[in-house]
Amino acid sequence: MSNQIEIPNKSHFKLNEVCSLTGVKPYVLRFWESEFDHISPVLSSSGQKLFEHKDIEAIAFIKKLLFEDKMSIEQARAELDLKLISTETEVLIETEDHSVEKVSRERFTRNLSDSDIQKLVMAKAKLSSLISSVDSIKQRNNWH
Repeated sequence: MSNQIEIPNKSHFKLNEVCSLTGVKPYVLRFWESEFDHISPVLSSSGQKLFEHKDIEAIAFIKKLLFEDKMSIEQARAELDLKLISTETEVLIETEDHSVEKVSRERFTRNLSDSDIQKLVMAKAKLSSLISSVDSIKQRNNWH
């Protein structure tokens, strides 16, 4: 996923370091955190956000998709999901008897076309958005 960014060999990076490495402004990065599950900084004991290599790689890929490829946020999210699906080696599926089985990604996707996979990724993104909306409504109304 890395897009010609040389990431120093350390485990965590502060926000200003990430912005410097990727060329993304802090307010943009904060917005992307809310839009992309692939950017998930950890909080230090002092409450500071710390980013890992995978976060920086995701940010660089998102920047490419949005600024170079001119994709919408939703398209970029789906593309990022597709890229991650293609790198996973195993998936969990529910069998006819309703048990869960681990199968190779290749076996799972063998009968799916690219458009089927794209539709699944888009459905996942829409479901995630819906869950987020429901959580927001629950929080606003103090529903538990």
